[in-house]
Amino acid sequence: MVNEFSYKNVISRWDKDSQLSRLPGEYDLNFRVSGNTTGILKIMRENCDRSFIETQVAMMNHLSLAGNLPVPHVIPSTDGNEIESVDLDGENRLAWMINLLPGDTLAMSSPIGLPLMRDIGVSLGRVQIALRDFVHPGLNREFKWDLTAADYFVPHIDEIQGSERVALVSKIFDEYTNRYQSFLQSLPRQALHNDMNDHNILVTIDKNGGGLVTGLIDFGDIVYGPVLADVAIAGAYFVLNCDDPIERLAAFLGGYQSVQPLSEDEVDAVWPLALTRLAASVTNAAVMKKEKPDDPYVVVTEVAAWQLLDRLAEFDADSIRRKLHQASNAE
Repeated sequence: MVNEFSYKNVISRWDKDSQLSRLPGEYDLNFRVSGNTTGILKIMRENCDRSFIETQVAMMNHLSLAGNLPVPHVIPSTDGNEIESVDLDGENRLAWMINLLPGDTLAMSSPIGLPLMRDIGVSLGRVQIALRDFVHPGLNREFKWDLTAADYFVPHIDEIQGSERVALVSKIFDEYTNRYQSFLQSLPRQALHNDMNDHNILVTIDKNGGGLVTGLIDFGDIVYGPVLADVAIAGAYFVLNCDDPIERLAAFLGGYQSVQPLSEDEVDAVWPLALTRLAASVTNAAVMKKEKPDDPYVVVTEVAAWQLLDRLAEFDADSIRRKLHQASNAE
């Protein structure tokens, strides 16, 4: 257990009078910073590779030059460093801070109207356009959340409880490996956010239900990959916890297509690849529950994902593809 004094010692590199409140995270320590300085302090896992942070910092700096994108920027320490080496109860850690953007997470917001979903699609497309010319050696990595290599999870499917659910997830991965993985891997690659879930999107919603994207955050999963992967990953989370999942997905895709068009074959793949991401998510949750049984973060999407996957027979894939094409052609 790390004592409070140690955290105070870390934040003093930026502002000794600031207050910290803990935020969730799968691997690292995250804190909301308030007081004279406001932001998000990130204290990385022990033995974290410095290049992992440098890659994120470089991407955010690159996006800040594009202008008018709702992404955070890095706050240097009082010594002018973007990354600090700190002592945390005898352990050497790396720490850094980003600014605090306005709004609440999409996951905690309501009502979520279709115009807001469209705006999210536009925002993701604009970020991807800005990242077309971003290159960094830190993006060349093997990573379990790389959708082009989602078969990483296949050996772990049996960790899922219930034979019907095992069969369901197996069928999704079979379709992925037989029909979509090679297609996804054949597409041009660029830098991707790679985790545009509803906890990584900040929005403001007015009393009439209108909304605006105010932040796209958490660049910890960035990789090289096809833009389709970013779209499918985001879409996987937008179809959860709502009564109109396909309408939401179509609105999001329509906004995206207005600035960064996908091909017809790519649009055909959005729904099955979104299901692949959900299959990966529930498989990962089954594994991580055994490794970290007291950590709620590792199962943050599990219940909602199963609520949709358990109803999968109610969804007609051909109808969904037609709906997504109609939304795309309407732009």
